[in-house]
Amino acid sequence: MKKILLSLLLIPALLLIAAPSAQAADSAISTMAGIVMHLNHYPNGSELKTLADISNDKHATKGEQQLARALMHFHHRVTEGDAPLLRKLQSDTAASAQEKELAAILLGIAHHPTDSDKQRLQALSGD
Repeated sequence: MKKILLSLLLIPALLLIAAPSAQAADSAISTMAGIVMHLNHYPNGSELKTLADISNDKHATKGEQQLARALMHFHHRVTEGDAPLLRKLQSDTAASAQEKELAAILLGIAHHPTDSDKQRLQALSGD
């Protein structure tokens, strides 16, 4: 009986702890998708600050941090140093589908996203 009561108390507590982490992950992808949607050759100063915050966020996944850093380095296209990391992220079984999709979009962009890219980004941003 005590175990059941303890379980009933712990489950809601764990959900309250886990929900912000899941929401933060969705938020990071959504934020980066929004930045990429309006990207014109490279991120601006405030976008770079936002990306730096994501790349240093201890709650962000490794994939989100890599995406943020690649986007910080983006200048007309993904850098030669970031491209292999994004390709590896695309095949990483631990990476989310959203992380893989954003990596694929970034790898295909030259200067700014296409209309097709913007549709894909819109799906990631939740708009």
